[in-house]
Amino acid sequence: MANLNAQIALHKFGLGARTGEAELVGTQAQNWLQTQLTDLSSDLDSYDLPTSKEGIELFFAFLEAERAERQEDRATISAASSPKVRLISFFSEIDRIKRQQMLIEDDGVRGPSLAKAQNIYLDAKQSNASKPAEAKSSRELLEDIVGILYEDIGVRTTHAVLTPASFREALVRFWSDHFNVFANKSLLLTSCTGAMEREAIRPHITGKFSDMLIAVESHPAMLAYLDNWFSVGPDSWAGKQFGLGINENLAREILELHTLGVGGGYGQDDIIAFANAITGWSIGNPDIQPENLGEFIFESLIHQPGPQTFMGKVYLGTGQDQGIKILEFVANHANTARFIASKLARHFHSDTPPDSLIERLEKAFIDSDGDLLVVSSALVIAPEMWDGSFVKLRNSEEFAIAALRAFGFDELTPQQSVFVFNAVAQIPFSHHSPDGWPKTEASWASSSILSARINLAELLSGFVGGQPPPVNFAENILGETLSDHSANSIKGAGPDKVQGYTLFLMSPEFQRR
Repeated sequence: MANLNAQIALHKFGLGARTGEAELVGTQAQNWLQTQLTDLSSDLDSYDLPTSKEGIELFFAFLEAERAERQEDRATISAASSPKVRLISFFSEIDRIKRQQMLIEDDGVRGPSLAKAQNIYLDAKQSNASKPAEAKSSRELLEDIVGILYEDIGVRTTHAVLTPASFREALVRFWSDHFNVFANKSLLLTSCTGAMEREAIRPHITGKFSDMLIAVESHPAMLAYLDNWFSVGPDSWAGKQFGLGINENLAREILELHTLGVGGGYGQDDIIAFANAITGWSIGNPDIQPENLGEFIFESLIHQPGPQTFMGKVYLGTGQDQGIKILEFVANHANTARFIASKLARHFHSDTPPDSLIERLEKAFIDSDGDLLVVSSALVIAPEMWDGSFVKLRNSEEFAIAALRAFGFDELTPQQSVFVFNAVAQIPFSHHSPDGWPKTEASWASSSILSARINLAELLSGFVGGQPPPVNFAENILGETLSDHSANSIKGAGPDKVQGYTLFLMSPEFQRR
């Protein structure tokens, strides 16, 4: 039973076992998991990655370089210009910013074709490192921005493969998907989406949900992805000056996808009230608060004035505080507790988890006021998680990471990471819609996905050297969960180790967690 519990800890909670890891977990599976919830040493602090501010600064440098190359004129805004003069300049530029922030399709880097950007990335690594941003062409700055996303993917992949705290890393991926941002919607997002995970999600996965929620929704990546940095209160100074209005996207998705869930007790009037409350939540740019370039800003001249009535409660607060109070309210709402508990149970247990598990997690959330350390601990000790079942089909990223961990791969380059995930159609940060990657088996069990997994399994198996016979290797990684049927199939490959290891990776026991 000790071995089974170790396998549950490694595969059901974590990202898969590395060779010999089951012996390290031993009979203390729950303690091994609980330790990861409080030990922050496995986070990414040791990696030197650009901040969101640094990435967004490159984006605006790209816009200016492109303007200069096209010899386009722009009115000069002096440091002494008033905020209203700066807003006039900004809103006269909106159409251009929206147009130019989109990635250049001719470079093959937009959307799911990110993998095709490796030549751009490699060019940047070879030629751009020594130049200051102001001396670079728009093409060189584009290369740098694509490189930021590549580096983020490479680092998070290497970390997932090597970390001894894979449960903590699995939680990061759960919450990152919960707050999904599509990095290739725009060049601005390419510059800062990876940083959002590092800055707004990782620090809070065992903190208060309300703190994570506020950090995410006020992050420049989320403000750009769901268009809130262009949202203007119709009765604000800018709204009256330019005839502009609110954008409901961020408010709607916060309620529907991030907190209360569909049917969570809110209506269209509540969405509008919330959208009004978070007008003014924007991103520092060359026109508006340039001293905070690339950072979250609150701009009162575009904020909708006056009280807002949200779900029956009047919010009198002015400025940024009005939106924060609504976020705190929905973060601690009972419907949010149920929604988060259901998602956690479906992610870590199965597509159809027992009601008792959902209720257990819901109670932990409510009793602790959304303390995610308490909620995650409740998941660890829940008896439903230790019933010995492995029924959740791994998604493609989970499959690839589990395979890399099993085979003992070390550091992966950014382009290797993107290649691996592109091979199984799940490159990080590349899902278009804010609902995140598909959550159920039907989306990951198609013939095309399984064929792609077979191809990757064969490729990775060809790089394995010095490992024991495949069936012995499978027993080491999967322990007593390896069925006689799968063991016999692996043995049937005979001396062909590549085929044997491929059969191991494609066995039902490895495909599921």
